Amino acid sequence: MNLALFSLLLLTLQSAKGSDQEAGSYRTLQQNVLVVTPKVDSSAVQVPLQCGESYGDRKIVWRSKNGVVGEGNRINVTVEEMFGGNYSCHDDTGYLNHTLVLVQGSKNAILENSDSTDPIQCLSNNYSGHFQCSWKWSHGRKGDVLLVTVTRSSVEINCTVDPSGQSIACRDHTHCPYVEEVERITLTLHVKRGYRVDIYKKYFYISEIGKPDGISITKVGNTYKWEYPETWSVPHSYFPLTFEVKMIHLKHNCDCKSKVCISKNIQTTDRHWPVREKFLFCIRAQDALCNSSWSDWSQAEPYKKKSHCDRRSYNSFVCNTKSCCPVGHELCFSAESYNA
Repeated sequence: MNLALFSLLLLTLQSAKGSDQEAGSYRTLQQNVLVVTPKVDSSAVQVPLQCGESYGDRKIVWRSKNGVVGEGNRINVTVEEMFGGNYSCHDDTGYLNHTLVLVQGSKNAILENSDSTDPIQCLSNNYSGHFQCSWKWSHGRKGDVLLVTVTRSSVEINCTVDPSGQSIACRDHTHCPYVEEVERITLTLHVKRGYRVDIYKKYFYISEIGKPDGISITKVGNTYKWEYPETWSVPHSYFPLTFEVKMIHLKHNCDCKSKVCISKNIQTTDRHWPVREKFLFCIRAQDALCNSSWSDWSQAEPYKKKSHCDRRSYNSFVCNTKSCCPVGHELCFSAESYNA
């Protein structure tokens, strides 16, 4: 008999534990903000709210957008599915405190995401410890940044959120560019839309997110020359770059990948290239020692079109561009119309 009672008690405890796990849980994210994590989207979670330790002897009323939801310093509210709320407590004198209750969905949906790209993109134009991370809102789901934490080895990294709410700028003061990174940076982003909160995480080394700035090209005689970006880390012998050069037919642009528009496409460590007539010169750079991002394309044309003006008569000119027409002259013809 005792064994049967013990088995029944054990079964009851296991069932209660299972129900609690099925219902979900909640945690304090920051002051006045609770996050509920239901096990399934349709579950209901009981969440306790407290107005404040010092308000225990007052007559307190709790309100939400739906009206009065309870009385007393401590109450429980039921959070169902994805419906959170902003609950405020009041006494006879007015507002005292509030708690924002958010619900974490089973699948993130606020930021734009795809199978080929991470929702958070991080880049650094050198190895000084500065880096930027950005994201985009999903179509029709503009949200707000609730909390961003960036750490390495449990040490917090200072970051500033852009006013747009779609990027941060950070600097890891402990980063040494001449020493191999041992631990990755951890970025945790909490974004909310209504009473829904999504949590995104990203882990990376600064060496993995390097992207040089664009290349500055100069044309000296019949040769293109270029240097490392001014923002790139020095010495260049320790932080070498490799360059990709493409010669593109002038009617196309540097993004063209077809064999029809590309005359030559090679990678080189040289910093000069011969000019070719009727071809667009395109160049970009990448860290030679890391498989990180290429810089954006920079380009140069073999020659620049020059405007010219041929005197036709005493008070008019033949022009091939509007810029060469004298101010106040009513008669200004294009070279094509004049020759015709």
